[in-house]
Amino acid sequence: MGWVWLREIDGVWAGARSVEVWSVRPGAGWREVLVGDAADIAELAGLLEVVPTASAFVCMCAGDVRFTVRGDRGKIVGELTHHLGGGVEWHRWGGERPLLRPQGLARWLAERGVGGPSPARVP
Repeated sequence: MGWVWLREIDGVWAGARSVEVWSVRPGAGWREVLVGDAADIAELAGLLEVVPTASAFVCMCAGDVRFTVRGDRGKIVGELTHHLGGGVEWHRWGGERPLLRPQGLARWLAERGVGGPSPARVP
């Protein structure tokens, strides 16, 4: 069996038991969603994949959607911030990196009514 290279972020997802997804800027009907099913967490982790070779961009805003990843006993094992129309920020990256599948994440958020347009407006 060959060597499997794990990214640092994979440790966060491996320990995930739930993910709180919420708008950093509440209002306009945005809401919080709790993701607790292992398959749903895996899907979300895939949608939050970034371009690994991209340089981190430092944005001065607070972002738009926060993903609080919790492990056993509710301990926070990671927090990621999505900038709508942009990428994902994680403190270990030193800034925001572009998403591999931005339309997929936009659709996922819109279907759940979190921080974005209605699903009908997402390509």
